[in-house]
This record gives sequence, structure tokens and C-alpha cells, in this order.
Amino acid sequence: MPKQVPGAGALKMNNAEVYAAITEKIIANLETSGSWQKFWDLPSPVSLNGHFYRGINYLILSNDQFKSRVYGTFGQIRANGGQVRKGEKSTLIVFWKKTDLKNASTGETDSKFILRYYHIFNSEQAHFDDTGKQKIAELDKAAIDRKSAQFVPAEQIISGYKGRPEIHYADLDISPSYSPVADLITMPSENQYATAEDFYRILYHECAHSVGHPMRLNRFEAFHNKFGDELYSKEELVAELCSSFLADRAGLKNRQRNSIAYLNSWATSLRDNQKWIMWAASRAEKAAEYILGTEQIILDEEEVQVPELAEEVAPF
Repeated sequence: MPKQVPGAGALKMNNAEVYAAITEKIIANLETSGSWQKFWDLPSPVSLNGHFYRGINYLILSNDQFKSRVYGTFGQIRANGGQVRKGEKSTLIVFWKKTDLKNASTGETDSKFILRYYHIFNSEQAHFDDTGKQKIAELDKAAIDRKSAQFVPAEQIISGYKGRPEIHYADLDISPSYSPVADLITMPSENQYATAEDFYRILYHECAHSVGHPMRLNRFEAFHNKFGDELYSKEELVAELCSSFLADRAGLKNRQRNSIAYLNSWATSLRDNQKWIMWAASRAEKAAEYILGTEQIILDEEEVQVPELAEEVAPF
């Protein structure tokens, strides 16, 4: 991994180094928090420009120890009356940049998505003048207010899922599942779960799978897989992240940490497939927004997510 230059960004990174750095950061967050749901506990991180971080960047910044939720690049901090303290380490975030190039052979314009990145610092890693401090306080308040405004009761998330598949509740000893052929969710009845939180987290997981149906978000690759293979594992990661996102929106308590074996299993899978987490984070958030009915028509430029990961990296 390239050595960072304190307060002045870092050396250029290639695509493999970016994917590896992001993957290790997510694994570290998961091992520390012990649960995917804990990733969403804090208010959304926000840049000094007022943009709320989404998708993979939300997950990257989810488990830091700072009270402030405000971040900025070295230049953004200086532009807001601040100076990064000597020796502070930055955090890597990423986004996709759409580039239009004219094809010399055909004369047509081809669109390409290039992975770009920033090194950012939390506002607590810098000194600010009074104007900068006031702006940070306003942004932190906005982040807290935003999280409060996003609360949705657990059952309302299900009832508000427009065009949802039929949900069949059974008193029999069955496993929860989603059938894409029948477009049907089958769930044990709520009284078979130890807590309502457990029931809804699993129901949200199955709802996340259902969003991939061709008549919804058409995550078609989700349904051409076998237990344990790559596509199956990727789809499970999407459903896990989506479920945890919805559980946090509903204010459901995360009663316990996941087992060490469970965490190690995901850590191994992510290290072996370093593009997975970036691929899944985008789809999980889109699935959650579809269920909530809050799909984003236009995403912030720095948060655009594309169907497949680009192979190019343009240092920024």
C-alpha cells in the first residue's frame, strides 16, 4: 500500500490497491462492530460541501471514533478555515466518474465510468477558525436531524413496500425463503421468533432478495446461482446489508454480536473477492430505497454507482 503523506494526500494508487484498501477497511469495521447492522448506527457522514456520503463510503466511515460526522479533503478543510494536524491519517473514499469519449473509428460518443478516490479527514483531525467551527456544528446538527427524520416503524416498512410479493406466514417449522419463480416470500410466523427484532431482520433479508426480481430492480444475476457459489454469496451480501440498513431505519436493537466464525467467513470471502463489497453496497442501498419508496432519481456526483465495477482508476 502506498505511503500516505500526512496532510497532503497520498501517492497514486492503482485499481488493485484501491479495492484492497477498501476491503480491509470494511473488514476492520465488521470485526470491530461485530455486526453489519452496527455499520448504520451513526448519523450519515457528511462532507464540508454538504453532501451526505452514501453506499460504500457510508460503510467506510461507519465505525470511526469521532463524535463529529463531518469530513473533508485537505483542500476542503483549508478552504473552510481549517488546517489538518500534523501526523493525522486520512481515510480513503471512492466514487465513479462518468467520462464521455469520442470513438475515432465510429464517430460515436462512448460513456465510460472510471473509479476515482479521495483521501479525507474528519473535522476533529484539524484546527478550524470560528467560521469553520460554526459550519461544522451546523453540518453535524443536519446529520443528526436527518437520521431522526428517516425513522420508519418496522411494520410500516413492509406495508409501504409497493408492489411487494405475497408474503406467506406459516406456523410450521419452515425456513424463511424467497422464490423468484413464484415471487413469494415464505416466513415462519412472528411468534416463532425470540424477539420482534429477529423476525423483522429476517423478513427484511427476504424482501431484499425479492427486489432483485425482473419486474423490480432486475438484479437478474441473483437468481442464477447455487448454494455456496460466487453469485449466491454476492446476493447474500446484498441481502445482509439491505436488511441491516432497514433494521436501523426501524430502530431495531442489535441484541448481540455475530459469531466469530460468521465474521471470519465474510472476512475470508471479501479478501478473496475484493470487488464484492463495493458491488454489493450500491445494490443493497438501492434495494432498501426501493422497499422504502425513496429511490434516488439523481445521485450526488461523488456517489454515482454503476452496474459493474470499472477496471480503470484515475488518481485524483
